[in-house]
Amino acid sequence: MDTTGLSKLLDAERLVGEALQSGETSDPGAIEAVALAVLRLSEDKPRQLAIAVNAALFLYVSGRPDRGLEVAVKARSFALELADTKSATKVLNILGICAADTGNIPLAMEAYADALSLSQGAGDRETEGKVWSNLGAALIYCGLYKEAISCFEKAKGIASSTPELGRLVPNFYMNIALCFLNLDEATQGLVAVKKAMETSGAPTGAHSIQNRVLIENYYTRLLLEIDDFEGAKLHAASARNFAAQSKSPRTDITASVAEGLAEVFSGMADVGISRLTATLAQAKTLRMATREVLVAIVKAHEYVGQHDKALEYLKQMLLSQRQTQEANALRHVERHLQQLHIKEGNAPIEDSKQIIKRLETRKEVLEGRIAKRELFRQSVESLERLAVATELRDDSTGEHSYRVGRMSALLAKEAGCDDEMVFMIDIAARLHDIGKIAIPDGILLKPGSLNASEREIMEMHAEAGADVLAKSNIPQIQMAEEIARFHHERWDGEGYPKGLAGEAIPLAARIAALADVFDALTHARPYKHAWSNESALTEILALRGKNFDPKLTDLFLGLVSRLIREGHNLDELLGEAARKASFNLAKGKIWDNL
Repeated sequence: MDTTGLSKLLDAERLVGEALQSGETSDPGAIEAVALAVLRLSEDKPRQLAIAVNAALFLYVSGRPDRGLEVAVKARSFALELADTKSATKVLNILGICAADTGNIPLAMEAYADALSLSQGAGDRETEGKVWSNLGAALIYCGLYKEAISCFEKAKGIASSTPELGRLVPNFYMNIALCFLNLDEATQGLVAVKKAMETSGAPTGAHSIQNRVLIENYYTRLLLEIDDFEGAKLHAASARNFAAQSKSPRTDITASVAEGLAEVFSGMADVGISRLTATLAQAKTLRMATREVLVAIVKAHEYVGQHDKALEYLKQMLLSQRQTQEANALRHVERHLQQLHIKEGNAPIEDSKQIIKRLETRKEVLEGRIAKRELFRQSVESLERLAVATELRDDSTGEHSYRVGRMSALLAKEAGCDDEMVFMIDIAARLHDIGKIAIPDGILLKPGSLNASEREIMEMHAEAGADVLAKSNIPQIQMAEEIARFHHERWDGEGYPKGLAGEAIPLAARIAALADVFDALTHARPYKHAWSNESALTEILALRGKNFDPKLTDLFLGLVSRLIREGHNLDELLGEAARKASFNLAKGKIWDNL
């Protein structure tokens, strides 16, 4: 073994080990760079991989999951080359954790699906249980609470016969309680949170104290749901006592949320709202996530009837969520473009504009229309996956956006568009609802009709999606941006966001609007039943000249009627691309396991 290489390996092992043990470093970038450099050595591959995994784990726990993701992605390729199942599963697990924390749920689910296959194939029950637990946490991120509960139940079942997982059982119950809290099923949530408390025992270290404060927070909020205000106050006080032991700002904020809500609901509204407002300021000062505090403030103002104030904070929460989601999405697009096109080795990393400019001048890449189409298709792939993951909250199949894209392409062909536009609209229309990443679950999945304030929030998704696409620096993205921004405009000018009318609405958006409404009508959602094709076509005919372009409406009605007469199963025909997509294949494996 080369002594220089061994020396570098030992130095890296010491640096990463010290950072992981202490939980802090002055330069996270240095840890990332060291880990990536280690993976380029040719010394002791299992040891190199262990260093990289520890570096990714450290970067995650220290609040830099974006850097951890870069290391984990490289380590995955390294682990697969080694053909070491245990190491590969460990890498896939940390890859999933970092991906989920940076908003890339598709990548997380693909990593977890592979990790499940490997751990189940090797009979490694302990690792399988951890994967199910991490997958459950990822599903909570995207609002799939029922599926998340199934994951934690799987993990809990494995733990019953795997002693090594026993210490994680309180976490499983705690997360199940959180899911039931979000599903407004307080009774079942209280059963779970009591189990979490019973199995956790007395907290000792910093991590167990942090978990206990979370348990007390969930207990408080669940008791408020059943109007047990005295019980809520007791558990909020318990959260405060434990938080005082940890001296962690994050834990202090969690306890303050419980206290503030308990005070508001037990008749001390001014005190509670004042506490929550101060907690929000604290979170902002510390540059910590503010969503939990904003949710509590909105709930507090709604409870005391201050709906204007509730709307003000709801918009603030939406803006914060939109900025975070937009930044995450653009970061993943940038990384995706670099993966597609960056030079190998130690070449300097270019920004996406430079990459696109360089590619557009490379004859061998952009020679002919087929190459241009392929470049566009590959470039938008990461956005497409994010858009599909977003819609899982109200369409568990993940096929809606693909069906809208294919139906839009068929209608474009019917309207006489050339092959280039037909191809482009198929891909572009899949991104029409990407802006829903910024819409809170409570509004997106509300079973009844939205009030004026909620509708105002919902309508922001059009601009939010268009803004993400506009900033992605992908060539030929304009059509997708126009569809996202204008697919809710109406022919009569009564739509949103700009109130455009008639042919002032871009043609691609007018086409996608028909495909989107038809698909939404003919498929079930948490808040509605599926309509028959005939009922949906009758409704679209009634909206001819109001919502929809009259000429396109006539073409659409004729197209769908013909497809049905020819015996096509519309879901089979329109969802073909969805069933081949890597994310949906991974999701299918997971759903089958559940």
